[in-house]
Amino acid sequence: MLKIDISILKTLPSLDKTVIMQIEPLAPLSMVCELPGSYYKTVKTPTKKMLCGLIENLIGWHIDLSDRKNIVKDIVQFRKKQAKETSQLEFIDYSKGSSYLPLLMDYFEIIDIVPIFTKAEFYDDLWSKAYRRADAIVHPKGTFNISYDIIRDKWSLGRNKKDTKQVDDKELERFFKENLSKFPLYYSTPTKREYISMNGFYKAKILLDGDLYELLLEAIQTNNIAYLGNSEGWINITINDDV
Repeated sequence: MLKIDISILKTLPSLDKTVIMQIEPLAPLSMVCELPGSYYKTVKTPTKKMLCGLIENLIGWHIDLSDRKNIVKDIVQFRKKQAKETSQLEFIDYSKGSSYLPLLMDYFEIIDIVPIFTKAEFYDDLWSKAYRRADAIVHPKGTFNISYDIIRDKWSLGRNKKDTKQVDDKELERFFKENLSKFPLYYSTPTKREYISMNGFYKAKILLDGDLYELLLEAIQTNNIAYLGNSEGWINITINDDV
């Protein structure tokens, strides 16, 4: 298993390096900044949280949400100890608006970000939501496809007292937890999602922590391809410190 070095999080951010990050889309992007309802609308330019996800993706920080929550608890403790020596602000939880919990938000600031396109088109497409939660009835209610060998068992589940045509929620949740591997990883009902297709690039002027800058430089020497917005939004990255 690849070891991920997150020791930078033990140090206070020092934003002392200015760079130009050029982000060239290689595929249509869908950059949704808030948890939507039935429609996923994209923004025109990436937010700081999206760039944080991009940076973490580039340096190989593919960390599960539960592990991220534990890391944040440790960061909070580090910041409390460091607060005795400095007036640095405490760590802020930036998870609001999505299931992504960023870790490096304090280690960079966006000075400016400009879209430079010769052509840009918006369009809607159908998108399947990824399965994420194992502790709710949302997923089993959203998918009709299950393994054939548990169909009969599902039919025999207790009924909702108010609507006997429906399975009782608690029964369904228990059944789902006990048979996770028998359910598909994606909802069967697609959702409308907006995409932007463009010819050109984003030019972002960013103030970076020096250690994070070194991590980025090392990473893009072997791979400068990442994704932005969602896992379909592949982009090419170049970083220039000659500002």
